[in-house]
Amino acid sequence: MSVNRFLAAVAVATLLCSCTTPPRYRGSHPFLKEQPRILVDKVLMLDNKWVMTEDHVREIKAAGFNVVSPRLGGTDPARVRKVAAMAQKHDMFYVAWMRGSLSTPKNVPESERYVYADGHSCDIYSPNADALWDWMEKTILEHVRISVEIPAMAGSFLDFENYAKGKAGNCYNVSYDSSTLQAFAAARGLTLPELGAAQHAEWVAEQKLEDAFRDFQIAGWRERARRIREKIDAINPGFLLLIYPAPGTLLMTEGLYPEWATEEAPLVLCNASTYGRPSEFIEEAAALKANRKILKDTMKVPRAAGIPHVYLGGIDPVCAGADPEFCGKNASLICDVTDGYWIFYEGPEYKKDHPEYFRWFKQANADSVAGEFDLWRQPRSQPEQLGDTTLERKTDLLQVGIYNTRKKLGEDIESTGKYEIHKVRGMSLEYLQKLDVIVLQNFNLAIETDHPISINLRKYVEQGGGLLLGHDTAWFMESLFPKVAKRGYPKHKVDSVRHVLDTTLVVAAQHPGLPGLAPGARFETEFGDHMIFKPGPEGSVIVRNQFGDPVYVVADVGKGRVVYSGCYYGYSKNLKGGERATLLGLVDWLAENGE
Repeated sequence: MSVNRFLAAVAVATLLCSCTTPPRYRGSHPFLKEQPRILVDKVLMLDNKWVMTEDHVREIKAAGFNVVSPRLGGTDPARVRKVAAMAQKHDMFYVAWMRGSLSTPKNVPESERYVYADGHSCDIYSPNADALWDWMEKTILEHVRISVEIPAMAGSFLDFENYAKGKAGNCYNVSYDSSTLQAFAAARGLTLPELGAAQHAEWVAEQKLEDAFRDFQIAGWRERARRIREKIDAINPGFLLLIYPAPGTLLMTEGLYPEWATEEAPLVLCNASTYGRPSEFIEEAAALKANRKILKDTMKVPRAAGIPHVYLGGIDPVCAGADPEFCGKNASLICDVTDGYWIFYEGPEYKKDHPEYFRWFKQANADSVAGEFDLWRQPRSQPEQLGDTTLERKTDLLQVGIYNTRKKLGEDIESTGKYEIHKVRGMSLEYLQKLDVIVLQNFNLAIETDHPISINLRKYVEQGGGLLLGHDTAWFMESLFPKVAKRGYPKHKVDSVRHVLDTTLVVAAQHPGLPGLAPGARFETEFGDHMIFKPGPEGSVIVRNQFGDPVYVVADVGKGRVVYSGCYYGYSKNLKGGERATLLGLVDWLAENGE
């Protein structure tokens, strides 16, 4: 069935949400007789050319894990069968890892792709495409049939993270592809004019049908998800579905929650927000306390939905600050708060630091089995590396520190020839004061204004530093300067509560940090979304989006300056045009006090 015909046949449905708190479900399924302790492996099998062996399974079992999941091979029935058999031999469970999205070949048209509100498409199929759901159903049912032969095969682990070119957020929100829009218009008896992809969302908004368009797609997702669950139940009603990242995207919470969670096979929700420390600059005890709060907050979503579910916190040792001792204690903490934990095991080297990681995980797993959860409360046994206090200066240029996961941001600033670029490696005031400008991007900490890092950043600015808080950074942390700006909540083209899925910005005021850009000038952002702010009495709004929301708010604070920027810089390309001029102009403005 085509996307058009399928969606045209779907009646719009509204998801009903119960606010009851479900039981923990531990013991209601063989997989849940004790807390799941899942190892998704990229370390052991990497040492053997990406093939998991029986020795690997034996080693994982000896460390106290009860569920194994090789990162590769989950869509190959022969490899799935082999690992399931090894797991069963060693009294473990196996869950097969697979994507929750499907990459598109080059010749797939826009009508089948995932299209965002601004009209750009992503190199994966639309959440309404037959190709995606047919592939998902085929792969899952292969797993289910193997589970009948080999009971250790407990479930399918679906990864809804978006890895595709053109991505903006995980999978999925509503899609504005032409097939979906045509089906929606036909279902409502509307005549759809000739539109470009960038006009699809505008047309829906002009018709005041945004909620209806959303509900139309949710109804389609639910019917497709229900069909998969029914086919699973006809073969093995106890077969589990695990989804990541929890609590989830719109597709996950509105489409999969109500259809994939059953009393016999509760939905297993795998969180990714506690992979490591909230920041590598936060000491262990405070980081564990912060992760505890994150888990309690994120668990509220499925609890409020009232679905049969199991909630697992996640760990990823590749994250900064996720040393062996912290990871072991983090696992103990997660088991204390949630129903178990899972590890995306990458970063350690098998013949180097892997044994130390497994030593700590073994202690955490023993905690889980005993139900004591004492490990995470123990004092730190090894010295912590919480950041530098010195800066290795190589030139007489102004010094710019960047906290960021993308190289192109630093390349753009360095290309001016005015600045020496450093990766931010510390958060002590002593370290920060060695930098003339600091740009924080991907420094996404939910910390309060009295946190030591917040206090140091505030003092840094007040004493003459220049600080740019970019994208999510300025949204997650409680505002350092609430009289300048606070986080804003958009109402147009919204994704994940805080993101505006649009790329057009408009200069709102003349400012020395915007050289050559007059009020009214428009420019496009390189990244597919942006944030907005609520300006305070001391903040000046210099750039807005096309809906009038403040995107750049600036101010002089004490002897220094601050920029609240809703933009993400250099995700995949170097900046150009008005966005490049804006960023570089504001860095110059921030640096003036350092000259």
